[in-house]
Amino acid sequence: MNSDVRDKISTASTAIEVTLGAVILIACIVASLGMVFTTDTQQLFISPDYLQARLSDACLIIIGIELIKMITSYTIDSVVDVMLLAIARQMVVEHTTPVENLMMVVAVGILFVIRKYLYVSYLDSRRRKREARVAAAIREEVFGSVRAKPAEEED
Repeated sequence: MNSDVRDKISTASTAIEVTLGAVILIACIVASLGMVFTTDTQQLFISPDYLQARLSDACLIIIGIELIKMITSYTIDSVVDVMLLAIARQMVVEHTTPVENLMMVVAVGILFVIRKYLYVSYLDSRRRKREARVAAAIREEVFGSVRAKPAEEED
């Protein structure tokens, strides 16, 4: 009974994640198309503010795509990537004070240290393998052990 409720909650949360990922993907596609078709190339050369606005839009679309990757991959590496992109976007696109720039550089440095020295990809891959084994066991339990017969046994 208790594991049945957990399975239903897990299935519901997975469905919500997939739905949210699809909505974000559609929004990224629409925003990309809108950005391409509404960009005035003459304004890009004339106005630095226009270029900055377009860079900001492009960075937001990229962060949205990385967010989808993070939702679907379940790895620490993808979380660090999204955080790096968000901080880099803030540094590049926005006008910030020197103190804010220093804090962002320190944050990026900390994220690189985490990625280089504290992230162990083996643990993520081991977790994914365990989840795949559990999913296979569930499929076998639900559908039974239906396997195709080898060609020699069919005769």
